[in-house]
Amino acid sequence: MKDFERTLYEAILVAFGKILGKYNAFAQGIILKDVGREIVDYLDGHGFQFEETGDLDDLATLIELFVKNGFAEKLEIEPADKGQNYIWHDLYGVAAYKELYDIADNPFLSCPLNLCLYYLADKHNKTLRLHRKTFDLQNNITESQYEIVDKETPQGEDFDPLVIENVRLYELAQERADKLEKAQQEIKILRGIIPICTSCKRIRNDEGYWQQVETYISEHSEALFSHGLCPDCIEKLYPEYSQKMQEANSPQK
Repeated sequence: MKDFERTLYEAILVAFGKILGKYNAFAQGIILKDVGREIVDYLDGHGFQFEETGDLDDLATLIELFVKNGFAEKLEIEPADKGQNYIWHDLYGVAAYKELYDIADNPFLSCPLNLCLYYLADKHNKTLRLHRKTFDLQNNITESQYEIVDKETPQGEDFDPLVIENVRLYELAQERADKLEKAQQEIKILRGIIPICTSCKRIRNDEGYWQQVETYISEHSEALFSHGLCPDCIEKLYPEYSQKMQEANSPQK
């Protein structure tokens, strides 16, 4: 009896791969990046986090995460004339990639790992270029030779001004949304009941220590303080100076 879960997974890969094949290289790049980001976010939110360091080594870390969790029985990586050659043993979903092999230049476009790698590479203005792929279904071995290269805007027949414009509008909207999200994350808002001394007005913090009001608020918000004296305190502390101020501010007869 066939494994329905595996077959359904392969069906999704084939469907997504065929749909991606209808778009030009530029539009494919946008889709790959966005879907890859969503997959990474989903994995992070469901117990499969990986620590990004902000450099291209993150790609190797993500590959290791996938293999360790059953994406392939084993992976061997060998140097190639361009990039590296990846030898996958019992790659999960390989039947789908083999079916896409006959209709797509890159049958791995819909591969979840490929999508995530594309997203990470894009952060460094890089992309993945596939040079060679082979399938040995009898021995369950799949090979793919990838090279990390600088991103380039498609030229000639691949250039579609309408697609470029629509994608750029989307990117601008996404940039604004990202900036807004970052700003909201940086905003610190004081909420709840704050214990404050009735006499000295110091505030008790979460560790049980009493702090000056301005110290507590500075640590829990983006507010800054400048110090001065209100009229009542000036009159209490400096009565002579207060009297002079009142005389100076009183209307002249």
